Amino acid sequence: MERDWYGVRAGFPLQWSLTVVDERLEFAFECGCPAACDEVHGFVEGLWRRDVAEFFLIAANGSYQEFNLSPTGAWWSARFRGYRDQSGACLCDSVVTTAARSRSGWKASLSVLVSEVLEWERFQVTAIIGGRFFSTGDCSGEPDFHRF
Repeated sequence: MERDWYGVRAGFPLQWSLTVVDERLEFAFECGCPAACDEVHGFVEGLWRRDVAEFFLIAANGSYQEFNLSPTGAWWSARFRGYRDQSGACLCDSVVTTAARSRSGWKASLSVLVSEVLEWERFQVTAIIGGRFFSTGDCSGEPDFHRF
């Protein structure tokens, strides 16, 4: 993600990975600018109001699961039946997060058992950094990460 939603260069490095290792889905995100976040930990709603990394697991039938990951390691997840039609929060028992922050940036990771997430056929990675929107998906129109 070198450019934001509007095509403007980030001006700092953003790196991510999403892999499956030993029956666990592993998401890692690294940002080369200081984090703007609240000092929260554990399962927390509303992380998107500050800096956050996100990923969406999208099923063939259009349902999807969203994960949010804060620079503190706080996380949130919910499943959706369709476009913004939330069916409920997902308090996955196996989630493990890590986080590290410095003056020059932050990195965080989230790991969850594959058996606890929606069966997906594709994914999308997104982030909100300093009020700017970044996405690996379609960036046309107004920012909307739930539009695949």
